[in-house]
Amino acid sequence: MTGDLSMQARLDWILRGLGLRDLMPLFEREGIDDSLLAGLSEDELRSIGVEKLGDRKRLLKEFAKLGASGFAAKSALHPLSAPRAASSVSVSSSAPVPATSYSQQPLQATISRPFLNSLRVPMVPIARGKTLFSVFQVRVRDYMEYVAETGAPLPGVDFEQGLDHPVVNVQWNDAHLYCDWLTAREVWLGLIPESMIYRLPQDEEWSAAVGLAYETGTSPKARSGVVEGYPWGGTFPPSATSANYHMKFGCGFRETAPVGTFAPNRIGIYDLGGNVWEWCMDSFEKGSADRVLRGASCFNDDPLYLMSSFRDHFPPERSRNNIGIRLVLAPAAAGDPWVKA
Repeated sequence: MTGDLSMQARLDWILRGLGLRDLMPLFEREGIDDSLLAGLSEDELRSIGVEKLGDRKRLLKEFAKLGASGFAAKSALHPLSAPRAASSVSVSSSAPVPATSYSQQPLQATISRPFLNSLRVPMVPIARGKTLFSVFQVRVRDYMEYVAETGAPLPGVDFEQGLDHPVVNVQWNDAHLYCDWLTAREVWLGLIPESMIYRLPQDEEWSAAVGLAYETGTSPKARSGVVEGYPWGGTFPPSATSANYHMKFGCGFRETAPVGTFAPNRIGIYDLGGNVWEWCMDSFEKGSADRVLRGASCFNDDPLYLMSSFRDHFPPERSRNNIGIRLVLAPAAAGDPWVKA
């Protein structure tokens, strides 16, 4: 499904997502479509037959989003609307700022005019094919939408996090399901064409995003640690404002930080170094079941681990409290080769 989603279809999608599809006839009877939803009151919902207070409250919360963002419309507001956690870090002037406009077509997105997806996360192109990179790691708030719509479990964590912190303890296999959900959702909504999918980055795509133009080696293992340099520059250690690495560097956070707290790289992508490791599609080496991890985390201080070219690896069926996910939006390859050996 491509193009603009009809107003009635968007209402249907909201009701389905809340498990309230049986209320659709009430709205149809009154001739209420998407264009009227943002203006509905609790009394009006009661009058058309929405009897349960909890249902009315949930509906009003979702309808308010339509008024704030036009749902599929590209809002001029920055996706991070919640206050950041207190920190001793001085946020850089190049930290998240409102975009002047967004592209409604993924393949027409640019660095200055990114594509904004249904989770209100900007996606920017990288210098490798037609792949769009999420500027943020997947946040707790993003994963909670997936949990609410699918009934999937919300991963636990042994430290305090806010809604804009990166979700952790997500297995590689679970990340696959999350990508499938977001792809189906946005194709249904008409935001992306059926020829595109959300997935994890390929190892070499991740390298392109972090600024490694060329690497030798035929596998992630062979490429690991070969090219000198770090996401913040050529010398070690990082400054306190470089990224959310180990607290010994003075970044101000004991564990994860809200995404976008530190300055982005030159193409507008945040947290490619630190905060949490990011799953990639690839096997670490031929014949290995382990999947590649990139970017290091808030618990790392080893100079080798913090290098832009370093690859860690981990079993896809396991999770850790310093591993999260970042998505790319890319043309679907033949067979959707999620498993890249």
